[in-house]
Amino acid sequence: MVMKKIFLVTLIALAGFKFSHAQSDVANMLRFGIHDANLLIEAYLEPYGKGLGVGMNNSWYYTAETHKLWGFDLAFSVSAFKVPAADKTFDVNGLGLQYLYAQNGQSIASTAAGGGDGVSLYFDADINGQTIPIEYFSTPGGSDVDVVPVPIIQATFGLLPNTDVIFRYVPKVEFEIDNEDAEAGLWGLGFKHNIRESLPVIKHLPMDVALFGAYSNISGESGIDFDYTAYGVPNPAGYVQDPNQKGEFATKNMKYGLIVSKKLALITFFGSLTGNSSKTTFDILGKYPVPDPAKLGTDFTNIEDLLINAMTEEEDPIALSYKDNYIGIDAGFRLKLAFFSLFGSISKANYVSYNGGISFGFR
Repeated sequence: MVMKKIFLVTLIALAGFKFSHAQSDVANMLRFGIHDANLLIEAYLEPYGKGLGVGMNNSWYYTAETHKLWGFDLAFSVSAFKVPAADKTFDVNGLGLQYLYAQNGQSIASTAAGGGDGVSLYFDADINGQTIPIEYFSTPGGSDVDVVPVPIIQATFGLLPNTDVIFRYVPKVEFEIDNEDAEAGLWGLGFKHNIRESLPVIKHLPMDVALFGAYSNISGESGIDFDYTAYGVPNPAGYVQDPNQKGEFATKNMKYGLIVSKKLALITFFGSLTGNSSKTTFDILGKYPVPDPAKLGTDFTNIEDLLINAMTEEEDPIALSYKDNYIGIDAGFRLKLAFFSLFGSISKANYVSYNGGISFGFR
């Protein structure tokens, strides 16, 4: 149960579900409409959106050897991905914002995984016929967390000759984060086939060679409590907050490739070359009060004008999507000790990840 809770909390955090905790930051980004808000939030969360797919595509295997018929093992592992320096910052002025901008030379902001500060954003107001830049707010600073663990539980069975079938499954579990109801779960299915035993031409190689393929799917949601008070203004008379406000995330991952391994006494060394793809989506669903600057054109002199005269109800205001396709190289070892094994590896792709764990079973 503890492992399951750690797993779920990690997924929720990676998907950006600390929405209520950072409510003031989200409200600030929404003050100039959903176009600019989507671009800012997407850039800020991008390292975790991409990294979640990287983490979930690891720890599927630790040898090219397959189980004997009806053999099995149960493995517990952690895949920790490291965000590279290039993804710790982003250029605010390169996002294509419609209303907001940073001063020249001061537009590099920290992402959620960075360790730096945010940058001040400005908007242009028409005051007495002159265009005056007015400072609006600062983007959030980074968390300084660039190495993020993704716990994984899986079972492997020798259900076919020279073939392993690998299962990952955590049923949807309900819990609370920041006093909001949330749930998350996953499933995954993988296959590993030892072609050394199937192809006579390579049967006498002094190593095992296997083909591998896997798919995994993670999904979850969390309740959201958001109204006019998030902007620091009272709810208008007669306002009814949408009870269907929530955040949803999903990650779909695929991994396929070739594994080779060599057993030397108790230690097996392995390596692989794989193709990987992942898609992570994060949506804020329901109706929300959001300022619409287009209602005022350039006829406003301060942010309060938007909150008083340009509010509208927007449905499903945030829709983020992170897609990634990459070639991965894995190398590692497995140490066999009685009925359990210790294993570890390093994976090099767009993000470097470190994997380690323990398995129990028999072959």
